[in-house]
Amino acid sequence: MSGIKNKLNKLLRYRLTPLALVCALGLSAAAQAETLAEGITPASDAARVPAVAKLRKDTVVAGISEPQGIFNPYLFTNGWDENVTDVIFSRLIGLDSQGKPEGRLAESWRVSPDNLTYTIKLRPNLVYSDGSPLKADDIAFTLTLLHDPAYDGDTDITPAHIQGGAEYKNGTAAGISGLKVIDDRTIQIVTTQPGATTLQLIGGPVLSRAYYGKDYQRGKLDGVRALNGKPLGNGPYIYDKYVPGQEIRFHANPNFYLGPPPMARFIYRVTNPATNFQLFQTGETDYDAFTAKPDDIEQLKLLGFANINLYSSSDYSRVDFNLRRPALQDKRVRQALIYGLDRQKLIAVVYQGYGKVANQPISPISWAYDANGINPYAYDLDKAKKLLDEAGWQVGADGIRQKDGKKLELTLLVTKKLI
Repeated sequence: MSGIKNKLNKLLRYRLTPLALVCALGLSAAAQAETLAEGITPASDAARVPAVAKLRKDTVVAGISEPQGIFNPYLFTNGWDENVTDVIFSRLIGLDSQGKPEGRLAESWRVSPDNLTYTIKLRPNLVYSDGSPLKADDIAFTLTLLHDPAYDGDTDITPAHIQGGAEYKNGTAAGISGLKVIDDRTIQIVTTQPGATTLQLIGGPVLSRAYYGKDYQRGKLDGVRALNGKPLGNGPYIYDKYVPGQEIRFHANPNFYLGPPPMARFIYRVTNPATNFQLFQTGETDYDAFTAKPDDIEQLKLLGFANINLYSSSDYSRVDFNLRRPALQDKRVRQALIYGLDRQKLIAVVYQGYGKVANQPISPISWAYDANGINPYAYDLDKAKKLLDEAGWQVGADGIRQKDGKKLELTLLVTKKLI
């Protein structure tokens, strides 16, 4: 909730949108010199904050695009609903600014030397927003729910390899043997094999067994889903109401483990690219997110009161080859297509400098990104031509490559416009 602490500070988020291919993209030195530096660019004249915003003494308003009203951290299908659940629920274990695990609801955790057993201890005196106690048994319920055969949410718990999880899911066990509640504040989770993502998988938001599990039976999640619009959480804010297409309202949680947030009320206002700049300009919103474009950035800088936070996004795009097409079964053709694509120019033209080359199908800001030893496929038209020649695709009289009497024809299917 870092953008909420001072509503007049107007932190404005910008998303860097890197484009990926089978390898992805990079920022040229020339473009970099003209673009806004990554990080926070402070407002040049905070006194120009709109009067409408100044009148909101205890409320912060942030823009959101397309919530659907499924406010359960394990059942939403929309990233905007995830933003809402982040306000209502806290994780057991989160990540700090360096991507390292840090305790949230968890006071501490231990991992056995063989990396198979995790012992998590909750902070003392944790409660949900209604004042009911938050216990280790709630963690066990949450992880059980994720193994339920009827669960169809986006969280895949199977890579955690919790002992007995598969048996519970297929109906050969009444419970999950690897979940052992030691006491109200301590749970032990036994796994069958080590995993790099296990701690984050088991350290997610915690659901109240008393509230969400009141009528729970294996294979029947109707009772849990019925509460999607009536969430009970343990985060900084308590859900009030959702007006579809307009807004979502919250008030501060007095029982939040870090203490009540500094702003008494929080509103997510539904905005879109056609309205969000005007709403921000007039002070109707305090905080919003935009795709980074030089024209937009210049407009916001001219407002004077906007702090612009330009940061790298985990988003990326890519082009995949259809290996069922005979021409593309030859790796030299695939390599030629990559060498012949000036990805630096794509960044300059499509993303106007706000992008970064990646040579793996993963965002460069990910902990898993490592391009060491990987061919960067720098733009090289001569090499592309040579590879096509070697593959037998010669330039015909009309300038089009052909082989065995057939022209080299390729179809590019796209899911959306690049800009």
